Amino acid sequence: MATTEQLLRNLDWNLIHTFVTIVDEGSITGAARRLHLAQPSISNALKRLEAHLGERLIERRKGSFSLTYQGRRVYEESAAACRILQRMLSQYADEDQQIKGEIDLQVASHVHCPPLDAALSQFHRLYPQVTYDIQVVPSVEILHNVAEGRVSIGVATMQKPHPSLAYHLLSHELMGFFCGPTHPLFGRDNLSSADLRGLDYVAFESDQPKEGLHGIARLRAAREISGNLIAVSPNEEEVLRLILAGVGYGALTLDTATPLLARGQLWQLPPFSELPTIDIHLVTSTQTELGRARQLFVDVLKEETEKFVRKRYFADTPEG
Repeated sequence: MATTEQLLRNLDWNLIHTFVTIVDEGSITGAARRLHLAQPSISNALKRLEAHLGERLIERRKGSFSLTYQGRRVYEESAAACRILQRMLSQYADEDQQIKGEIDLQVASHVHCPPLDAALSQFHRLYPQVTYDIQVVPSVEILHNVAEGRVSIGVATMQKPHPSLAYHLLSHELMGFFCGPTHPLFGRDNLSSADLRGLDYVAFESDQPKEGLHGIARLRAAREISGNLIAVSPNEEEVLRLILAGVGYGALTLDTATPLLARGQLWQLPPFSELPTIDIHLVTSTQTELGRARQLFVDVLKEETEKFVRKRYFADTPEG
């Protein structure tokens, strides 16, 4: 068996870089496109790395792949090494070669996305000269604006897939129903979904069938929770304001509601289980190039998403 020193001396760094790119892109094809190489070259690099380490890293199946346990461990360490080298090399780049530009980003107002927060922090450390233009826009408008080229990057819920858009799942949000202190149901225990019928309701603009928050509409229909739609807003801050003011009850993400519940400003209403899950996606166009700064930001965001998923996975999976 080779020693650590022998493995290190004989290791081709390009194999590590290619392996990390395969996992980040989710496919051999994606890695080939990103690295501007032929697919056979990418496949061969993966085989060489597996042979060098004496471990199978990826289980290949037609149309998909999954990391083995050793593959997850190698990826975690390799991705960290890539980040360290990237930071180190950026310090020696000429000033004229430093990454500059603007990240134009539209985000749905209800989005709570830890990978996005981590990516913004990491990207600013790596590329401090890049500026940001971030707007809060309803998901349906974000998808339209990205498709039309009005904005480069969106973070939104996905409705019907659009042929000119690329989607990358970032995170999930759970949503529930809540009311404010002056609402007649505030503080009451032993409530059921039937207690919400006929009451005034505050909704997000996309809380309707075939739009971003259709899970809320589907839940209300399944539980037969009818009522008077008293107010609509595309902005979470305004929906929350209306709920706290007692105008009606409404749906909020658990991330938003939890601290207010602890302070006694909100009361959770039924149902309490099988809550709707909202998928948050990174959205980019398949028709236009992002440019270097924006593409680097997308790469960092995908990397932070993988780290977030791995952290949750390893927290729930015993090492073996």
